[in-house]
Amino acid sequence: MRLLPISRAPDRARLARDILTGRDALPLLRAGVTLDARYRAALQKAGVHALYIDDEWSDGILPQPLVSDETRAEATRAVASAYDEARHTLAAGQTLGKAATDTLTQVVEQILRDIEQCATTALVLSDLSCADAYTFQHSIDVTALGLLIGHRMFSVYGWRDYRGVRQHARRDERLSRLGMGLLLHDIGKLAIPREILSKPGKLSQAEWEIMKTHPRTGVELLRDSSAWCPLVQAIVLRHHERWDGSGYPDGKSGEQIHEMARIAAIADVYDAITSERPYAPARPPHEGVRAIMSGAGTQFDPTIAAVFARLVAPFPPGLELRLADGRRALVVSVPEEQLDRPLVRVIDGPDAPYEVALLREPEIRIAGWDGQAATAAA
Repeated sequence: MRLLPISRAPDRARLARDILTGRDALPLLRAGVTLDARYRAALQKAGVHALYIDDEWSDGILPQPLVSDETRAEATRAVASAYDEARHTLAAGQTLGKAATDTLTQVVEQILRDIEQCATTALVLSDLSCADAYTFQHSIDVTALGLLIGHRMFSVYGWRDYRGVRQHARRDERLSRLGMGLLLHDIGKLAIPREILSKPGKLSQAEWEIMKTHPRTGVELLRDSSAWCPLVQAIVLRHHERWDGSGYPDGKSGEQIHEMARIAAIADVYDAITSERPYAPARPPHEGVRAIMSGAGTQFDPTIAAVFARLVAPFPPGLELRLADGRRALVVSVPEEQLDRPLVRVIDGPDAPYEVALLREPEIRIAGWDGQAATAAA
């Protein structure tokens, strides 16, 4: 299968993955449906601008999602329910209680199981959802990516305790708390007016000041210490702080920012860049990877950014790219030793299709890519 913008999907192409919609993650269109003009118009109206199709060019290409469809559906319902409860407690001036934790804990455990079952780093990190599902899907995808990074970080480096000492014990407990904070990192946005959240253009200074209140509002919702541990609260409060001190709400810098919040910052920005939002189109994975790596040492913790670069392929399987000489190609697979030098299937020209292993052909470059991630991951 391969990923295509809807505008380029041919009539009678066969949909390869479900398109999800709404808070219940119900399929708007099921895999196997044959596309036509009516379906294409309905998807575009719903805010879906890309889809996976099966065709002769992509035969045998099997992108592996980081989160299974079953996990995504369960997680969407759980996060939607938690947001409903938080909305009510916010209106009542109360805090989000312990009742929400059990279901969300199960979701985190299921996402962790999905991650541990993945045998490759060339994972599909974006979901295929309508724009109306962005809030919930963003939380789920940030959680999945943050847990993937945390799983590798804690396995290789351990985690730092309150004394600053690196520990390797109780990793699963630490990951569970990381996942809970990631699921709820944006819950404070419930207090932000919809017209600001969905504004298509640049926010005014006054609107931006309102937007910057959401981390503190989120922590206020979770201030019940019997239900939410300080680690979860730290992620919610600090995920917009920057390594160089230029973030918000308090301008914390470096290791003043909790390590889990520094993981959340990278997952949040990458997913925001590569997701379809009500006010901004999705950008391709390599632009998300480039943004993280160019921000290493300024916006992001450089060690965590390097871990990210070893896990997230800028050109995952199923993606179409253009080589520097103009040839179009599909990514077939990605070598773990150098994620930006995939095996590609050239799909135009007189001899197409044929495959080229870019890892063995260093003179062949990918258009618009400078190999930044490969250098950072070395």
